[in-house]
Amino acid sequence: MQETATILALIASVVALALAISNHRRGKRLKAGLAALNESNDQLRASFSGRGDHVAATDERLSQIEQRLTSLEDWRPGWQRQIDHLRTEAQNLAMLPSLHPRRLELAEELRPRFAPITDKLEPVLFPNQLAFDELDWMYRLRDRKFPYSLTFEEGMLFHFLVAANGLKSGYEIATAFGMSSFFIATAMQKTGGHLISADAYIEEEMEDFLYDHEATKAHVDKIADLQKQKRHSKLPRGLQFAIEGAMELQIESVVDYRIACSPEGVPDLLDGRVLDFAFIDGGHFGEQPILDVKSVLPYLDQDRFLMMFHDTQCEAVARAAHFAAAETGTRPFSIHTRNRITAVARGIDESTLQLCREMTVRQFV
Repeated sequence: MQETATILALIASVVALALAISNHRRGKRLKAGLAALNESNDQLRASFSGRGDHVAATDERLSQIEQRLTSLEDWRPGWQRQIDHLRTEAQNLAMLPSLHPRRLELAEELRPRFAPITDKLEPVLFPNQLAFDELDWMYRLRDRKFPYSLTFEEGMLFHFLVAANGLKSGYEIATAFGMSSFFIATAMQKTGGHLISADAYIEEEMEDFLYDHEATKAHVDKIADLQKQKRHSKLPRGLQFAIEGAMELQIESVVDYRIACSPEGVPDLLDGRVLDFAFIDGGHFGEQPILDVKSVLPYLDQDRFLMMFHDTQCEAVARAAHFAAAETGTRPFSIHTRNRITAVARGIDESTLQLCREMTVRQFV
């Protein structure tokens, strides 16, 4: 009996010792965890302290921005008044030429005739531009990003100049999708003339105004083969539209659409033809406009010609217009349309050029 009590006491002592050891270890773990928690809390406090400074700085910056916005809002009515004033002044200046009797006659003649064509196109302007009237829009194919055409007003002026001066032998670089050729050819239908319109259709292919000449030549070879094979549906959409539009306007016998590179393809295109009209509207970069001019100069009637340029707000085109004037002993005659058309002419009735200035709605802009 005494031995049993002794054994039980010994077991109790061992259990107590084991519990004491377990509690000691647990206590150490709890202390270590508490220390880690305290350290983490210290880090969080330090982090929030830094972020607090950042938040304060951000709040201050936001406050400054809000003050600036408030200031801009205070100025906005004044700016809007100035913008409205300039727009009103521009529209006032455009009113007299927009109601010019000859301009109204041309619009009355050409708008209905061209309606089946323009109805298939997308009216378009460059960013930050406004149209003064319905004739001050450019156009593009609905399913293509580029190219853009001349404005309807510019086309009317071309039509007027060709018809009024009895011009009969024309060349155009470039066709795009035919809008400029439609205006020129409908005028030459009146004069008994004929127009050759050429393009490489690279701008449509690249969907850009800038392109490489080597790539252009390769593209011309490809689509020229398609044309020879009479695979009309595979031709550039611009060429298809031009051919279809000429048929709709019943001028298909007045204009020939050719696939070619300028300047190297021009001798074969013109084949000794003498020109009294040329429209230079090819590449607007580098030396290309001057090369286009050089390719045409040998074929100009030395006594009587009209060479027109489009987009002389572009440096390369402006240089080409001055080059053409210097080479022919004439001077550029600028007409301030949306895209700044410019004439270089000899033996042409200057009053017709002056009348174009009077008819354009942007003559003072």
